[in-house]
Amino acid sequence: MTVELENFPLALKNEANNWGFIIFFICFFIIVNIVSNRNKFLLSMFSGLYRNKDRQSMFYESVTYETLNKIVLSFQTILLISLIIFCYAVRENFFPLTSLTQMLLFIGKISSALVFFLVYKIISYSVAGAIFFKKETVIQWNDDFLSLISLNGIFLFFPVLILFYLESAYTLCIYFLVFYLFFNVFLIIYKLYTLFFHQNLRLLYFILYLCTQEIIPLYLVYRGFVYLIA
Repeated sequence: MTVELENFPLALKNEANNWGFIIFFICFFIIVNIVSNRNKFLLSMFSGLYRNKDRQSMFYESVTYETLNKIVLSFQTILLISLIIFCYAVRENFFPLTSLTQMLLFIGKISSALVFFLVYKIISYSVAGAIFFKKETVIQWNDDFLSLISLNGIFLFFPVLILFYLESAYTLCIYFLVFYLFFNVFLIIYKLYTLFFHQNLRLLYFILYLCTQEIIPLYLVYRGFVYLIA
């Protein structure tokens, strides 16, 4: 972060930039490898997000290593979001950076919290689905949810890269990323409604489901981030 760390020693800035280069290079290599060799994989994820029917169709084919690719991209999404939070915390002086170890430890804590949150979401969706909904629909939703998280590992790459290195674009990047992440939340709500509740016409149940499965966990994650930054 060339300018975001301008109040810190030059050696620390260089070390942060070097580690940032390594992280972004690895992420870029993953994206290039998947995009160049897994075209059907990306197509299947895109089509799944906008289709509420079963996956078995003439347009859908099983893709080799699909689950592995999604897991790798999901971890990349977690890493990129951790970098967003790190850049914001340093820029707004919530996190007084004094060493490279401190930077890596902070990113590691944020990433661990996000991994825990992602695992919790998948487990909670599966448990709630097993009790209230059809098994096939729950499997489809978990797959769609993981697809959405995976795609973020691609779409967030360049905005986070710009945020990390270019101070003049900081405000624009933050607004864009906040808007983009909120768009993800609304897409999740839309998919939940169309898959599980649109035929039941039970708005109260849908609101209750959102509170327990989406709003409360997101609030707890937010409080966890505030605790880590403070």
